[in-house]
Amino acid sequence: MLSSEVFLRSDALASYVEGLIALDHTQEVDLDDAQRLLSAAVRLYSAKAERDGIFPAVPAGTITATDAMIVAHGLLQAVNISVFELGLWQSWMH
Repeated sequence: MLSSEVFLRSDALASYVEGLIALDHTQEVDLDDAQRLLSAAVRLYSAKAERDGIFPAVPAGTITATDAMIVAHGLLQAVNISVFELGLWQSWMH
């Protein structure tokens, strides 16, 4: 797939999701679909970070601290990792 195609598809998906949020239509998104989207985004970020090195997960100012905490909590809970273990892993990365 060409880079321009990837951009157009990811831009369209991001715009669609942002529109749902802006219009407060998140109830229309099935839980399984939300999990599938987040799972795919997490795996994409992880693959890019392993290949290219760690980089900011999102552009500055695009999510709130609450958004980050909710997602971080959900991700840690999904893989049964405690905050302590995350801290230990982070110390190994530096």
